[in-house]
Amino acid sequence: MTTSSDAAGTPDTLETFLAGEGFTPDPFQLDSFAALDAGRNLLVSAPTGSGKTLVGEYAAFRALSSGGRCFYTTPIKALSNQKFRQFRERFGAENVGLLTGDHSIDADAPIVVMTTEVLRNMIYGGSSALHDLDCVVMDEIHYLGDRSRGVVWEEIILTLDPAVRLVGLSATLSNTDELGDWITEIRGDTAVVLSDHRPVPLAHMLYTDGDLIPVRAAAEQQRRSRSGYHDERVASRQRAQWARRQDVIERLDDERLLPAIYFVFSRAGCDGAVAQMRRARLRLTTGEEARRIASHVDAACAQVPQHDLDALDYQAFRAGLVSGIAAHHAGMLPLFRTVVEELFSAGLIKVVFATETLALGIHMPARAVVLEKTTKYNGETHAMLTSAEYSQITGRAGRRGIDTKGTAVVLSQPDLDLDALSALVDTPRFPLRSAFAPDYSMAVNLVEQRGVEEATSLIGRSFAQFQTDRTLVSRSRAISRREDERDRMRASLVEAGGDEELDEYMAARAELSRLERKAEKSSKDDRLSAVRAGMLKQTAGSVITVGRKRFGMVATVLQVRTDIQSDPGLLCLTDTGWIGWLGQHDFAAPPIPVGRVDLPKGRRKLDSRAKRALVQRMEHLRGKAKARLKKSGDKPVRKDPRIAAARRTVRQHPLHDDPRIDKLARLHERWAKADADVRAMNAELDADADSLARRFRRIVELLDQLGYLEEVDGALRATDAGRLLAGIHTEQDLFVSECLRRGVWRVLDQAGLAAMVATVVAHPRTESAVREPSDEALRVALTETESVAKDVAGVERDHRLPTTPDLDAGLAPVMHHWVSGGALSSILAASWQEGVELTAGDFVRSARLVLDVLAQIGQVAEPELARTARSAVGALRRGVVLDHMA
Repeated sequence: MTTSSDAAGTPDTLETFLAGEGFTPDPFQLDSFAALDAGRNLLVSAPTGSGKTLVGEYAAFRALSSGGRCFYTTPIKALSNQKFRQFRERFGAENVGLLTGDHSIDADAPIVVMTTEVLRNMIYGGSSALHDLDCVVMDEIHYLGDRSRGVVWEEIILTLDPAVRLVGLSATLSNTDELGDWITEIRGDTAVVLSDHRPVPLAHMLYTDGDLIPVRAAAEQQRRSRSGYHDERVASRQRAQWARRQDVIERLDDERLLPAIYFVFSRAGCDGAVAQMRRARLRLTTGEEARRIASHVDAACAQVPQHDLDALDYQAFRAGLVSGIAAHHAGMLPLFRTVVEELFSAGLIKVVFATETLALGIHMPARAVVLEKTTKYNGETHAMLTSAEYSQITGRAGRRGIDTKGTAVVLSQPDLDLDALSALVDTPRFPLRSAFAPDYSMAVNLVEQRGVEEATSLIGRSFAQFQTDRTLVSRSRAISRREDERDRMRASLVEAGGDEELDEYMAARAELSRLERKAEKSSKDDRLSAVRAGMLKQTAGSVITVGRKRFGMVATVLQVRTDIQSDPGLLCLTDTGWIGWLGQHDFAAPPIPVGRVDLPKGRRKLDSRAKRALVQRMEHLRGKAKARLKKSGDKPVRKDPRIAAARRTVRQHPLHDDPRIDKLARLHERWAKADADVRAMNAELDADADSLARRFRRIVELLDQLGYLEEVDGALRATDAGRLLAGIHTEQDLFVSECLRRGVWRVLDQAGLAAMVATVVAHPRTESAVREPSDEALRVALTETESVAKDVAGVERDHRLPTTPDLDAGLAPVMHHWVSGGALSSILAASWQEGVELTAGDFVRSARLVLDVLAQIGQVAEPELARTARSAVGALRRGVVLDHMA
């Protein structure tokens, strides 16, 4: 192991490294180099495109020069592949290796690029590759706050040998010092280097009526107009409308602001924008550029079978590229996304329509970035971009060494909040919050390596607990302030005449309110129950009442989803012409049949002519639907006899008719609210003070109960089952392990095993109705797997732990068909027939998720099942699922 004193660099080391750069490093880079030469851990926080990667490269160069090793970790495989290519060009092919779930290339090289999950698994597995490790570079370390994967970053920081130096590279954070303090506490002396300087300045502009106006100036003009001052130029404009994309692109071209990334925040929107530009015959490339693009894309896709390319509409994708236009989103084939990234980085693609996934990590700088909206769907509602999201997206604008400035363009919209946008512009940093929480596989690994007490202590030293502990003092002060307010309110209440009799009266009123709310909820539940019952009675071809302005008066049922009885769904064509899934909350009243129609054969046959005919049929049924809905009326509501008794108690109380009661009630409600706040804040403080350690102890108790841990010589150790669980790394680790232990997948062939793993770990983006498997072995395995899921959820609830996510067999037929040798075209068509919204990118991403788990099963399961898993891996890794690296 290289020690800190051994690692001290010399001026010659840095001079040699910088010899071919051709520019003077920025101050933050020089500070970072000095920290590395001093043998310190390092955390660098700087804007996107500022040159943080050069710091990581120097760490790798120093390790190479001193005969040590450096691991360079990235959050995603695509970024690992990109860094691998860049590092081979810089350090020589013989000195750089790659380790991802898809590739293992020269894994013994002095510098190895890998995903963070690979390093985490190496640490837990005690890999010999760690023995001569000098440093680990964690690129995009702010991923530590990612809800689904951030835990891996903390696991590495907590468990990596303290003698290995850590270099973290992050976007600009508002709490960089806090993160640096934690790393220092965990790993020793850590230099924190912070820079807000962008080497390429960023201009924030508003596009409105063909003009580009600085955002701050536009916000100021809007504020003046509200106060009565009307700027002629602004006041004369009509209300802003959506700008035409072609106009925006042509204006950017006129201003020499191409290449640009045009963010749309919708997969369909990105694809539609490319198709729109092609229909407009927009061409942004020269003849020479078009030939280079065609040659590159044909070479890159040469390994993909022709029938798969046909299913992916390759010719349309290629035609867009040749015109200098492309889309980039998670629904695309990964290979296609890589081609877009390479051509854009080479300056051949001029405009990329992208979702926010492009802002995460991939090196793809542009001269300008365009935001069509400043809101996006966050899973629940359309919300304003956060400062972190806006910073990541606009950080792509401005290419160092090429551009003198970058430009971020926001399109004017009728509902655009310029003040909120201006606040985003003025807030380039964002706070990092830990997403760390212990899981089952982590618990087994830590207990086996460190014992329960040391493992519990380690969990208590996580960044999540560190942040919680730092807030305890301020939260205690907040509780004290609220307690003082509560006590003053009580004194005022007593002074006004409030006493125990008032407490009694207000408690009676509160009980009445509680019963009335409960009755209202019961009434709503009864209505939803009636709606569900009505939905479950429907069949394809039924014409039913909807009674909602949003959807229309009537709808034709195209497909019924009943796999989840508590939440059925109807795929409908409404009389407004809209097609989509209706759930129980979409109906104003239980659906009533008002007729039937003969549907065209198959969903794909519902063309525009058939759709118009069905809408016309439904128009004649609207009157009948209104009459049926009116006749059905409101159902009688169940009445709780306790409500009448509670009302009598309130009315008969001596204070009910007291002339002071309104004033006393207001004072009492304020005091009661303050008292409830104090109790809630104290309970929250008590829960957070030792929250992670308590959760870890509950996990250990569960694992002990299920036989994954056992007591040996007075200490808990991993059993054979525990060592099996220790090798499973997925959100459903305990569930997968239980299925393996119970042998519920033992009789499956390779296609069946892939289907069952997909049911557990790979779920479609939308809920789906899936037919019961025709294969007997698969049907039995699914039934037994559902039983395991029920048992696991039960024991998790018993130990007050979050339950493992539900099963979803939506992608099971897809994986089964692919592993059985099916073509991509038939898979995408079949998924559409099953009601599963599946793109090629979704399929490949899900297939690789299944691949990862199958590979793990191939390592830890009993021999026969392990062979089946490895065979399934081989059958799954073909065609578009392969990562075709350039």
